[in-house]
Amino acid sequence: MRRVLYIEDNPDNRMLVRRVLMASDYDFEVLEAENAIIGIEMAVSKTPDLILMDISMPEMDGLSATRKIK
Repeated sequence: MRRVLYIEDNPDNRMLVRRVLMASDYDFEVLEAENAIIGIEMAVSKTPDLILMDISMPEMDGLSATRKIK
């Protein structure tokens, strides 16, 4: 099963992406983080196959979070 981490501060967007991924023909485990700090922690501890990142978040933007994850 492929693991996808979605880092997004908007709950409606998280719900939409979760539904799209779960409705696909592939088997996904969808992990969600509501901010970049939690997302970085999850990326390190859960080692997802794919990370979908919101670029504009309040505490830390997605580009900075991506640099930290790298």
